[in-house]
Order: sequence, then C-alpha cells, then structure tokens
Amino acid sequence: MVKVGLARGNKSYEAVRRALDLIRDEVQIPSDRPVLIKPNMVSPTVELAATPVPAVQATMDFLMDLGVEKFIIGEGTAGEEGDTWGAFERFGYFSLKERYDVEFRNLHGDELVAFEALDDDLGPANIRLAKTCFNSYVVSMARMKTHVRVIVTLTIKNIAIGAIYNLDRHAPPAHKPEPGALSHAPQPLNLSIARLNQMITPDLAVIDGVVGMEGNGPVNGIPVSSGVALASTNGLAVDLVGSELMGFDYRTIGYLWYLSQLRDLSWEDIEVVGEDPAKCTTRYRPCEQYPALLGWWVENWRDYLS
Repeated sequence: MVKVGLARGNKSYEAVRRALDLIRDEVQIPSDRPVLIKPNMVSPTVELAATPVPAVQATMDFLMDLGVEKFIIGEGTAGEEGDTWGAFERFGYFSLKERYDVEFRNLHGDELVAFEALDDDLGPANIRLAKTCFNSYVVSMARMKTHVRVIVTLTIKNIAIGAIYNLDRHAPPAHKPEPGALSHAPQPLNLSIARLNQMITPDLAVIDGVVGMEGNGPVNGIPVSSGVALASTNGLAVDLVGSELMGFDYRTIGYLWYLSQLRDLSWEDIEVVGEDPAKCTTRYRPCEQYPALLGWWVENWRDYLS
C-alpha cells in the first residue's frame, strides 16, 4: 500500500507539517543528491497561483528534522520573460534565507537536457529540461488548483511542465499550434505530461489545499478554502487523492489515468492516513472549457508512452 498523509487546517504551515509528519517513516533522504524544492509559480505576479511560502517553510523544517542541511529552491516561471527572480521576491521567498541554508535557482538558466514531447499532430516536439530536476532529490510542492488545459494541476504537472525551458514551453504567441512545438491541446499535452513524469518523478510530493484556486486556473481562477494538505513519497498517489478531494474523478484526467494504468495504481492501492477523505472534499468549480478538456483519449496511447 502507498501512504498519503491527509491533514486539515486553516493555515498552510500547520496543515502541511501535519501531513508530512503522517508519512515521516516513508521518507528516506539520500546523502549523495542535493534537495530541490520545486514550488509552483506559474505566474510571476499572481500570488494566488503560487505555492505559499509557509508551506515551503513547513517542508524545510520537516526535512531539517530528518537531517537535511542545505536546500535548492528552483523554479522557472511561465510568460514571455519568465520572471523567476521577480516572483521569488514578490511572493516573499527570499525571506527564507534568514533561517535556512538555501540557494535559489532559476531553472530557465540551468544546464539543459534534451527531451522529446509531442506536438499538435502527436509528432515529436523537441524540448529542453532543467538538469537540476534530474540529479536532485525532488520535492514537488503545489497549490491545489484547477487548470484550463488538463483540468487540475498538482504535484506531477508542477514538476513536469516547470522543468521545461521557457522558450520551449510556449510556441509564440503562447499556445499557438506549430509543428514540432510542444502542444497544449488536450490529447498531446496529457500524453506529454505522462512522458515527462517517467523521466522526472517527485521523490516527495506535497499539496497545499488550505486555500486553492478554482475556475480558470492555474492563473485566472478565484480562491477557494478547502482547508487540507496532503503529502506522499508517491506523486501519482497524492495527485489521485488530491483530485478526488477537489471533486474530480481522477479517471477523467488524462495524464493521471495514463500513469495509473502504466503503474497499476488505483484507490485500492492507497492508504490515506490522518483525516477521512470522505469528510475533506470541496467541490472545485472547473474551468469554462471543461467539457472540451475531456476529449484527451488517444486509442493507441501506449505507443506514445513506451
């Protein structure tokens, strides 16, 4: 059984820390890799779209109790300029330097690794990924949010899309169909996220749903107080539980369904410890394009994920 810690609370620090403490015995930190904390800051200006600093602080305190002394906080924000440093400053991340031995890293300036995702015709889209995401103990930290292209964005999508070099993430203008460019249409994007997850998998996955985003997320949604936090050493498991707590059947979310099939993981294989999931559900309002997003199915999907 895969464990997922589920805690309730109205403050990010306390809820995230309780969720992590519930899975403490599952967490093993290797001594030969740096610890990368990857928050979600898809927008450099919309704070509701970002992982709250107190959630990151709770995770760092938890990891320090397990012997971690140094941290990398790495992110590559979206947008034409990818203003990662501005996002760190605006959202208060640099305040963490006062208490922790932490290096901040703009993943768009990282050494890059070639990868093949999918374009609009399900053909190859050659993109580049931040090397730090490959050689680190990866902690993916996501705010619970809906998404205008893949229904929900949690820990798997956070690290998968966040690792992509900014110039490869969007075809200019943003999301315009272009042969050989990463597609953001439902069919290829869900497959690309599943492909990326097979290369970059979170070692520790944390979801802060104390205040999430519903509607036209991950940037233009509105706040929703769901008062939960989740943690697991299995990113797929925590995202399956997280999507259900948002009121979505994970089997309707393309990349989660593909990965659950590849790894033979379902609700029956997950042990939720802490709170009762049935008492923690907040039905998130999906984005306006929700019906169209359900058309992600590709009949020969295994051919694209082998």
